[in-house]
Amino acid sequence: MKRHEIRAFLETKSIFLSTGTISNRSLDFLLLFKQFHINKSQKIKAFIERKGCMILHMDGTHRSGGRVVFVLQEGIDNIVINADLIPSEAEEHIDPVLLDFKNSYGSPLVVVRDMAKGIKLSVEKNFPNASQQVCQIHFLSDLEKDLITGYHKTLKNSIVRHNLTSKLKSLRLENSGSEVNVIKRIQDRWIHIAVDHLLHPIEKHVKWIRRPISYFIQYRRIKEVCVLVKRLIYCNASNDFVHKPLMELHESLKSVLEDPRVFECFCILEKILQWLDELRDILRITRKNNLKDSLPIDIKLDEILIKIKEVLLKIRMESRKLEVQYQRIASKIIDAFESHWEELFVPDPIFKGRKISFRRHNNGLESSHRSTRKAIRERTGKSETNHEMEQFGDLLAILSNLWNETYQKEIIQDVVDIGRSLSPFVKDIPRLRKEYRETRRRDTIPIDDNERFSVLENFIDVFETNELDSDLISSLKSILETECSPIII
Repeated sequence: MKRHEIRAFLETKSIFLSTGTISNRSLDFLLLFKQFHINKSQKIKAFIERKGCMILHMDGTHRSGGRVVFVLQEGIDNIVINADLIPSEAEEHIDPVLLDFKNSYGSPLVVVRDMAKGIKLSVEKNFPNASQQVCQIHFLSDLEKDLITGYHKTLKNSIVRHNLTSKLKSLRLENSGSEVNVIKRIQDRWIHIAVDHLLHPIEKHVKWIRRPISYFIQYRRIKEVCVLVKRLIYCNASNDFVHKPLMELHESLKSVLEDPRVFECFCILEKILQWLDELRDILRITRKNNLKDSLPIDIKLDEILIKIKEVLLKIRMESRKLEVQYQRIASKIIDAFESHWEELFVPDPIFKGRKISFRRHNNGLESSHRSTRKAIRERTGKSETNHEMEQFGDLLAILSNLWNETYQKEIIQDVVDIGRSLSPFVKDIPRLRKEYRETRRRDTIPIDDNERFSVLENFIDVFETNELDSDLISSLKSILETECSPIII
């Protein structure tokens, strides 16, 4: 809910708060619940020990240049164990998070992670006996990015040179009604719908899994629509009339379809996506499957390995019948699988004679990140989403346990009133707020923005008019309000 909506709701209960107070109380609640969750660590540990083993999923979400919301999730019942805001996924920032987890809960059997090198190195250091399963979705997404980005950019540039978008938009204007011929007025409507169909992938920035393929989808639609346009032109000809907008649409589409560079890029992309989709189907990570809800127990690893090898062999053999660029693409796909084979297909661990099946992807965590971002965007607007995610993403990840049935039954089954359960930690609010502000503090020197330019200018003025000696260094340090290491002149 937005703050003004919360205020309006509370007013119906005769509770009158400003939106600023509501923001502060909301933050306090998140901070208190995190302390409440930490206080339940012994119950969480006991729950894990009762199961006898642990699969640990870890994943971070961030936007370029921003801090990382890094989440650790127990992989069998999907309880979020911990979440932190860290500067990056570098090893030195991951280490404290994993060390704290290890001291509290021990080591997992398997860690499911993405392709980040820092996470890999930190897991090797902190959980040396744990197997590391690379998230198969991240692996294929990275591979897809390497393979299609360049070709799609070329396809886009080649189509854009035909000014197709502007030509199509000029045909979107429906007839005002002055056209006497009813058939032509109806065809204007048909043309408008066709243009909407052709522009939709561009206007909606269509992606496949994660990478944009808008112009690939548009070209495929151009091929389909052009066939229908020709049929309509023939119908008009048989009735002895020509509809100019229809002819213009045909010429616009025809110029793109007859461009050999556009056709070449489309064919290459089509083959790449076909090969990758065949591999995805085996791994069951296509859009057809709801990965968050799919159970790992019915996945037979031995059969998957055989099928993957068969498809990779098929890709190699098929590429040899095609041009050299297809052979290079096939080699990249095969080399990527071979170089990460052990990480992609970690054997199911055996614990006390029992095989432990687990999800080989982090889609549950990814879905949680997306849901949090969506909720923030709906509450605050798109421009604030990244900022709000940095401010509250880790706290909201921990709060998500409230909707986890296992967490409800096993960890907080004795909680009757959540408000009363949080009350013991209220005394810690000042400290929690201070720690929160320190963690979120921007990397800026604490000088008022209105004074920064005068500080910069004053520094130069003093530097220009004095000799370089210890007195000058002291003056400069005073201007910048900083303590520097001794400088040797």
